[in-house]
Amino acid sequence: MGEARAESEKILKLINDNPKAQKILVAENWNVIFQFDLKTEEPFYIEVKNGKANLTSGKHSNPSLLITGDGEGIARSSRGQGDFTHAISREQIEVKNGKVMELIRYGRAIAAALKGKK
Repeated sequence: MGEARAESEKILKLINDNPKAQKILVAENWNVIFQFDLKTEEPFYIEVKNGKANLTSGKHSNPSLLITGDGEGIARSSRGQGDFTHAISREQIEVKNGKVMELIRYGRAIAAALKGKK
């Protein structure tokens, strides 16, 4: 298992248990699928549906976003050591399909979950 996937699994547990992060996931009936196709890791995707975020191995047949690049940018963002905007601007990751704002919204859920952990 790669670092990006491991860190994503950890943060998803926090997000799914944090009421403030949950508000971000449930707002406007947010349903989205983030497909991660990273250089050094097996593909995985995160599906946000009905206020919960779940991680699954493999490739989804119809993802909302396709994120490619370096797994370290995803891992750092999942740990709160920067965010997805920084990873994009440093060209560590690229959103090849879908709206970047969806990834930024997921980053807000990460920030809420990490803030609630302290």
